[in-house]
Amino acid sequence: MRQTGIAALLAAALAVPAATAQETQPDTLLVIDMSNSMWGQIDGVAKVEIAREALAGLVETLPDGAPTGLMAYGHRRTGDCGDVEQVVPVTPLDRAALNRAVAAMKPRGKTPITEALRQAAAGLNANDRPARLVLISDGIETCGGDPCALAKELAAGGIDFTAHVIGFDIASRADQAKIACIASETGGRYFNARNAGELAQALKSSTEAAPAEPAGFPVSFSAVEAETGNAVTGPIDWAVTDATSEQLVATLGGNDAKMELPAGDYLVTATAGERAGGVEVSVNDQGASVVVKLASDVPQANVTPAAASASASSSLSVAFTGPMEDGDFLRITGPDGERLETDSWAWVRDGSPVSLRLPSEPGRYAVAYVWAKGGDRSIATAAIEVTPADLAIELPAEVPAGTMVKVSWRGPNGEGDYLAFVPARGTGADYDGRYAFVRDGAELSMQAPAEPGDYEAVYVAGNDGQVMVRMPFKVVASPATVSFEGPLTVGSHVDVAWTGPGGGSDWVGFAPAGAPAGEYLGWATPEGSSVRLPTPAIAGNYELRYVLSASEGPKVLASTPVTVAEAEVKLEAPAEVAAGSEVQVIAEGPMAGANWVGFALPGEGDAAYVGGAWNSAENIADGRISVMAPTEPGQYELRYVIATGEPRVVARVPVTVK
Repeated sequence: MRQTGIAALLAAALAVPAATAQETQPDTLLVIDMSNSMWGQIDGVAKVEIAREALAGLVETLPDGAPTGLMAYGHRRTGDCGDVEQVVPVTPLDRAALNRAVAAMKPRGKTPITEALRQAAAGLNANDRPARLVLISDGIETCGGDPCALAKELAAGGIDFTAHVIGFDIASRADQAKIACIASETGGRYFNARNAGELAQALKSSTEAAPAEPAGFPVSFSAVEAETGNAVTGPIDWAVTDATSEQLVATLGGNDAKMELPAGDYLVTATAGERAGGVEVSVNDQGASVVVKLASDVPQANVTPAAASASASSSLSVAFTGPMEDGDFLRITGPDGERLETDSWAWVRDGSPVSLRLPSEPGRYAVAYVWAKGGDRSIATAAIEVTPADLAIELPAEVPAGTMVKVSWRGPNGEGDYLAFVPARGTGADYDGRYAFVRDGAELSMQAPAEPGDYEAVYVAGNDGQVMVRMPFKVVASPATVSFEGPLTVGSHVDVAWTGPGGGSDWVGFAPAGAPAGEYLGWATPEGSSVRLPTPAIAGNYELRYVLSASEGPKVLASTPVTVAEAEVKLEAPAEVAAGSEVQVIAEGPMAGANWVGFALPGEGDAAYVGGAWNSAENIADGRISVMAPTEPGQYELRYVIATGEPRVVARVPVTVK
């Protein structure tokens, strides 16, 4: 399976020796964000899908026996800040259990990072072993907690606990800092993975030997009043970002703060209450002294949406002016500037105007210009009204189970939007494989669920996974039949009449009696009113089935028991033949196209034959068939072979080739 950059970052965070992992390695708990914002997309792929694939790739790289578990939040209920679950306990590595758990989870709810951290620490501490946690989140706390304060409390409490944090597609450096502090307080590392290029580079780096840590040089940080030059008093929050990779390097507090940094270019921002400022600095082998001027006033900026109102989940063009400094971006916020659960943003460096995807929930919002050097402060805003979208779904009120249904729709047609069939009152995450992207046309062909019951067709916004409109419908039983005439013998053909949904992935065929729906012997796609099937190669009792192929798995819609009898076979040939001559053979038996009459060396397996010295049994006519003799003289046997399953010799005659 292809790994993504997140997998590389996780692998870097968790790299451990393979030997005696269970005994020597700390307990590891993976904590994954399954809040609704994980429906957001990077390069047209939902973040949840990228994360699933990354975790699956990571699981393959972990050493056998390494104590590993999985926790998730936001994956079961919407709007519930208590939705935190230990999905897989910390036990010796169970790859299958981890992969199943990750594949089954779907984003639904909020981002209770603090509560997840609290539960994770309690569970790991109870094991009385060294422990580490890896948190993957695409956003900040949305349940009122303070993960930084909790991380500091845990570290001060003496718990042998390290947290590594991966910020996934987080634009704001201030937002990054709000979760990076979890790592810094517990001695872990923070990574930021934002786009496909960075993910690819991270993946490449994870396959190479980790480079030695570059030498650090002393850097001091001080803040002064922009108006007077006097030192700023009171709490100051610093953020240091690598200017090239845009990776958050460190967060620290206080005036006259100090740390060591490798040589390179950095963006340093400082905030103190309402005052903010930032400066670009180069660190060399002499270190650096960073002085940031903090001011209450901010640069001039302006944002001008193309319209004061637009429909839900549509894309809105926004023109802007402002400092245009690297790291600045536009963002959709709540009416009072609050960050939304699903962050919609665009870099100002991409030029004015930019296109921003609006929330799927109608209401009052704002678009803001965010100034990076000012500690990600919003320095210009414009109100926007998100109005209800023009939405509709049309399909029959009743559909037979498993049949293909024509579904018409009307909606925003945004990137990643899709239609889905879900159980009545289900969420957009409950599609269970029954979905189609609206980009594929105004009328979509979708397979109905396999089980009768009450369902809904839903239009789901690709940017935040919200259901925008529902249309109820009922799935009724789908009748199906299979029938044939006459007795059945091994290795033959039988014409089977069928009725049923007739789906392109359905099949009519034989299966062992009582076998699961996914097992089969000979089969054919249901086309026309009947299909021709090869009968099983071994005599016995079987079932003839019509099997519906559905996203939930195969389902037997019709089945009839059958008995397949051994075939009567006759084979006669001259005792001696000339090498390379055409031999007339008397043959009677099952004439399925896979069966054959031909020469082989005595003692060879049932599938063996002499090249060019055989003929298909379907060419038997009036009890006779011609077969070319081998070109090399010697002792051979002429065989009648049934090959509708594993090849099986059912008759043989010794022949001398001269």
